[in-house]
Amino acid sequence: MDLKEKVLGYKDEVVKEIQNAIRVKSVKEAPLPGMPFGEGPAKALDHFMDLAKKLGFKAEKFDNYAMHIDMGEGDETLGILAHVDVVPEGDNWTYPPYSGTIADGKIFGRGTLDDKGPAVISLFAMKAIADAGIKLNKKVRMILGADEESGSACLKYYFGELKMPQPDIAFTPDSSFPVTYAEKGSVRVKIKKKFNTLQDVVIKGGNAFNSVPNKANGKIPVDMLGEVRNKNKVEFEREGNTYKVFSAGIPAHGAYPSKGYNAVSALFEVLKDFEVKNEELKSIVTFFDKFVKMETDGESFGVKCTDGETGELTLNLGKIDLENNELEIWLDMRIPVKIKNEQIIETIKKNTEDFGYEFLLHSNTQPLYVPKDSFLVSTLMDIYKELTGDKDAEPVAIGGGTYAKYANNAVAFGALLPEQEDRMHQRDEYLEISKIDKLLQIYVEAIYKLAK
Repeated sequence: MDLKEKVLGYKDEVVKEIQNAIRVKSVKEAPLPGMPFGEGPAKALDHFMDLAKKLGFKAEKFDNYAMHIDMGEGDETLGILAHVDVVPEGDNWTYPPYSGTIADGKIFGRGTLDDKGPAVISLFAMKAIADAGIKLNKKVRMILGADEESGSACLKYYFGELKMPQPDIAFTPDSSFPVTYAEKGSVRVKIKKKFNTLQDVVIKGGNAFNSVPNKANGKIPVDMLGEVRNKNKVEFEREGNTYKVFSAGIPAHGAYPSKGYNAVSALFEVLKDFEVKNEELKSIVTFFDKFVKMETDGESFGVKCTDGETGELTLNLGKIDLENNELEIWLDMRIPVKIKNEQIIETIKKNTEDFGYEFLLHSNTQPLYVPKDSFLVSTLMDIYKELTGDKDAEPVAIGGGTYAKYANNAVAFGALLPEQEDRMHQRDEYLEISKIDKLLQIYVEAIYKLAK
């Protein structure tokens, strides 16, 4: 199949539509009537509904949880799974994060890589096949969810509550190339505690399970601490009878916490070296020193483990909120495929409750494993090798979780090429415009060869 000339003709339109999608801020917020994830994700679904119809496709939206876009007919279905929600933007962007600014041959903005850009590119790959009049044997259905970054309640609703049919085979352009054949299990927990004497203490940092906090700040009464000093990017500023505290970190995806520097953990690493005079505040410092430290492998929690295929367990502390005598901590663990999630949950639960804190299981997502020699993996690998020239490429296992876990026969396939910088979940996320042609060609071939 030679659609190269037709595909290349879409590039300018693809760039424009990626910019338009980025300009819809779609961070999850408090639910509103008819908007389970807040206004932003609902508007993003509306945006893609309009785009799909403009491109000539049938589209249907489901209670602002998810939508799908259909092309063609067939007894079997090829699914393309993507999401329209994004993680919070964070600080210190070179260009406004929802502007879609083009500079240095790149489109900057939250969602350019994760996952609005790949969703737009995949939709135009569908259009290329439709415009060429190529008949496929499978229906092609793009399914777009609005809560991937916060637990995928969108697809749980779509496949679970609504009982929408599963695709027979599927891929999601929400990771990196070549093909992700295995994804670690994912466990997210919340740890809580109510206090009596910390009404004047505020410590906040992070805003998502799956992001390494790049800052933490708060205030602590002077009489609760002995002598303080600035250390390891943690700064104290006295203002009357209160210390204002600020900790600086380096953001990263929560599946790869060692690539970042956790501002929350760093703050408590410094506090443990001070004389903490309030017993309840001291208990929080002790909790961090006993179980968290600056680790990203869960060793002090007693859950460090590995397997020979998907690597080590990772643990990310994604958020702390201490205010009005109430503490809440969010933990995100990515668990090797051959280790049972339940084993990790029980260990974390026991250690937390033995310390006197409350344990709440937020989510428990089982791992994904599709054999390397399956039709799905081998076909996509052949496409990747042919179009990139990377004949030595091998399918990979990742710590990140994608929508592939929610479909019966699915893997992640791109859209990050090996030579591209990975800025997902970080400031200055961008997509190189020069890569769009290659991505269009790859996804056209994927749709054609999986659905022909």
